[in-house]
Amino acid sequence: MDRQQPAPVVRLRPALRDRRAVRAATPSALLTGALLTGLALALSACETVPPPPTAAPPAAGLPDGPSKPFSSGKGWTVTIHTPPGGKPFCVAERGIPVGQNAAPRLSFRTAAAESGFILSGFTPSDSGATVKPGERYDLAVMSDLGPRLSLSARGLPNGSLYVAVPTKGFLEEMEPLARSHRVSFRSSGLGDIGTMLLSGSSWAINASDECRILHAES
Repeated sequence: MDRQQPAPVVRLRPALRDRRAVRAATPSALLTGALLTGLALALSACETVPPPPTAAPPAAGLPDGPSKPFSSGKGWTVTIHTPPGGKPFCVAERGIPVGQNAAPRLSFRTAAAESGFILSGFTPSDSGATVKPGERYDLAVMSDLGPRLSLSARGLPNGSLYVAVPTKGFLEEMEPLARSHRVSFRSSGLGDIGTMLLSGSSWAINASDECRILHAES
């Protein structure tokens, strides 16, 4: 009886990669990893570093420009102002009496769409507050010959207060100031602003509106 010989054992050896292929692939892998790391760091920086805050624009004052006289009377002068690139407007203001530089002053401003008055030359007496440009202030107006008015004023960069009304209602809104001889101003945010005489104010209001009709409506 013939004895069967065992089949030869074949051992499989793991396939070896070409060393040159491995060497060629290594720099590419390193470069890819570096790029990914750099991108991750850049994205992380964008997420953790907030942009610098944007500074608020300064509060704007009222437009102004070269002026020329329109009329004068009752101690008031009305002038026509033409801002560069803007529409003309008219201003009625009274001369400053000697020794009254610190007293409140009132001027009437008339333009095509918006008119009103500017209160300047005052120092709040009981609050120590100062006018902040762009901020809104309530303004109480107490006159000797008219009802008490509750108005809204805007602070100007020069420390004045500007009360604006639609031009179509300017004469009606200013009527209490036109009839009064003495008027006082107060604001809850500024305290007592002061008292002033309004002699000739009726003439000034009507003259400034006439100036607007002739020169600021075109």
